[in-house]
Amino acid sequence: MPSVSGNGERPPSTSVTVVVPVLNGEKMVEQCVAACLDQTRPPDEMIVVDNGSTDRTGARAAAAGATVLEEPERGSFRARNRGWRAASSDIIACTDVDCVPEPTWLAELTEPFVDPAVGGVGGAIVQADLNSASQRWMIERRFLDQAFNAEHVFLPFFATANVAYRRAILETLDGFDETFGITAGDVDMSWRVQALANARLVYRPQAAVRHFVGENLTEITSRWREYSAGIYLLEKRWSCWPGFPEVPGFFRRTRRVWELPLALANRAATRRPLSVALIDAAVAVSIEIGRLQGHLDARTTPVTPLRAPSR
Repeated sequence: MPSVSGNGERPPSTSVTVVVPVLNGEKMVEQCVAACLDQTRPPDEMIVVDNGSTDRTGARAAAAGATVLEEPERGSFRARNRGWRAASSDIIACTDVDCVPEPTWLAELTEPFVDPAVGGVGGAIVQADLNSASQRWMIERRFLDQAFNAEHVFLPFFATANVAYRRAILETLDGFDETFGITAGDVDMSWRVQALANARLVYRPQAAVRHFVGENLTEITSRWREYSAGIYLLEKRWSCWPGFPEVPGFFRRTRRVWELPLALANRAATRRPLSVALIDAAVAVSIEIGRLQGHLDARTTPVTPLRAPSR
C-alpha cells in the first residue's frame, strides 16, 4: 500500500474534520454538534450532512456552529461520503446525531494516528440510559459494544457512531460503499481498510461517546432488521475471502425461538429477568425478516464479491 502519512511521522499540524449524517434529527443535533465542538482538541471542521430532512435539522445544526451540507438522496453512507469528500482535513472522525462525545473524545481518537501503520481508530460507545428492559438487554448482549466489535472472529470493525479514518485511506478505497444504504457499510469499510489497504485498526476505549437509544422494544427489533439486511450483503461480498466464518444456517440463527421455553424456565429458576429471553426470540425473528430484505436488496442492487489476490 502507498504511504498515507508522508515521511512516516505525524505531521505537526494534523487536521481533523467531524462528519455527522442526519435525517430528521432536530431534537438532538444541537446537543451533538455542541459536544463535538466543545473538545479539548477541537475539530478543524464540523460538518453535518442533512440527508433529506423534513424538519429543522439543517437550521439547528447551523445555529449550533456546524457547516451544513445537503445530500437529498437517502443513505447514511452516501451522506458520510458527501461529508468527508467536502472536508480538507487529514483525519475524518465520524459519529451520529444520537451520540454525545465526551470532551476528550477527539484528542483520544486521533492519538493512535501517530503510528503511520494505523488507518482507523474506534472508540467506546457507552449507552446513556438503562431505564427499560430493552436498554438492559442491549448491555447484556453487548449491543454496539466496540470492544466486542474489535474482537470479531473475522476482522475487527468499528461502527461509524465512533470511528476515525485517514482521509488518504478513504480516498484509496473510494469511501464507503453506498450499496449498503444505512447499515453494514461501516463494517465493510473497516474490513476493506485492513484487507485491501493493509492498514491497522486500533481500539481506543478512552475515546468515548454516549449513545442515546429509545426505551421501546421496537428500538431493538427495527435496528436488527436493518442490520441483518446489511449483514446479508456483507456475506455476499466477503464469503470468498480467506478466513471468513461459515454463515450459520436457519435453525442455528433461530435457536433462541425454539429454546424460548427452556430459556424462560432457566432464567426463572436463577431469578434473572425473563425479558432477556423474550427479547432474544424477538430479535431472532427480526433477523430473519431483515435477511429476507437483504436478499431482495441483493437482487436489485448486487454487491461485488471480493477475493484475496493470488500470491
